[in-house]
Order: sequence, then C-alpha cells, then structure tokens
Amino acid sequence: MAKSAKSLSERIAERAQKKTQPGRAGKNRAAFLAVRDEVRQALDDGWPVKDVWETLYAEGAIAFRYDAFIGYVKKLIRQPTTAAAPSIPAVQEAPARTPTPAKTPAAKPKPSPAPATPEPVVTKPNTPAGFSFDSTPRKEDLL
Repeated sequence: MAKSAKSLSERIAERAQKKTQPGRAGKNRAAFLAVRDEVRQALDDGWPVKDVWETLYAEGAIAFRYDAFIGYVKKLIRQPTTAAAPSIPAVQEAPARTPTPAKTPAAKPKPSPAPATPEPVVTKPNTPAGFSFDSTPRKEDLL
C-alpha cells in the first residue's frame, strides 16, 4: 500500500468535504482537525485564538464562525483527553506524627463520662400559655 504525502487527518478532512450532503458539524470538525496541529502551535507561540481564527478563515482553511472555532479549541486542544488517562488528583498523605511524650511521668487515664440521662423539663406554674403584650413600659426596662 503506497503511503501518500498527506496525513490521515488531512485525507479525512478532504473526504468529509467531498461527501454529498455532509453534516455541517462533521464538515467543520474535519476542517478543524486538519489544522489542529497548526492551531496548537500558534497558541503555544502566544497568538490569540481570535487572530488564529481570522487567519485561517481568510485563507479558506476553515469556513465556520468564531464561536464554533473556540468550541473546538476548548474541546480538542485545551482540555486533556479523558480516554488516554483519567485525571484523578493525586492525594498527598500527611506525614506521620511522632508521638509527643507526656508532660507528667505517669499520665492518668481520663475517666469515662457517665451516660447522660435527660433531665426532666420543669415549667413554672405562673407562666402564661401564650404570648401577651403589655403596652405600658416598665421603669427598670427603660434605664
């Protein structure tokens, strides 16, 4: 089988563009994948995404709007692939603590607390059952 000078991505992009009635999303994705390495290199060189899109659009390498382009950049370049290696954050274990010596030569064990028994609720017999408002102020409350 003879190997062509074009990469597989470029051949797939050409094939997707030649298809009769290709889906717009598939055609756009194929066009982006054909220039993905160039886009990645330009972004690594420090060029803004908007400038990269404008250049590729003006050259005719891509024929879709900026919002679709930025979506492809986010999905296919900036986010790491989850299929290759799941991104599980590494958990660092705390260093083991060395036991501190007791301040007294013979530490006394703490006595275990007695089981808590609920105390009975005591209500005052003179407490009114509901809310009542006294509109006359008391002199000790005002001072």
